[in-house]
Amino acid sequence: MKIKLINMMKSQPILLGAILASSILFNPYINAYAGEEHQAKIEIPATAEAIWQSIDEESQELSKVIEAGKWDEVHHHAFAIRDFVAALPSHSNSLPAKKLAKVKANGKFVAILAERLDMSGDAKDKSSTESNFKKLQRVLRAIRKNY
Repeated sequence: MKIKLINMMKSQPILLGAILASSILFNPYINAYAGEEHQAKIEIPATAEAIWQSIDEESQELSKVIEAGKWDEVHHHAFAIRDFVAALPSHSNSLPAKKLAKVKANGKFVAILAERLDMSGDAKDKSSTESNFKKLQRVLRAIRKNY
């Protein structure tokens, strides 16, 4: 009896690992999100000023998309904004080190908010999408103060 119990305890971690792995591999939502964010490639402008113009354009489009309830388009604009913000540090050589560090740190928040916008848009949750968009706007204003 003791041997059976020991053998059973040894196989539990393997069984648990197999269950977790299969739930990740065969979850349609995870697989859908995995490829979704990289659908459209954007062209990064050559200067920080031009990047800011692109961010402003995408923000305006995102606002229109949310207002119109075009939930399947939210992630395109949210991820474009995320990518533009991620490109800012490499195009901001004239910024002092402290300001550049703030831009990089806030860029992480933009990435998180883009993911949240994607999820709330996919869920067709207007109030969460609007809330996340307002947060994104606040973070973008905080980043812009460094320029």
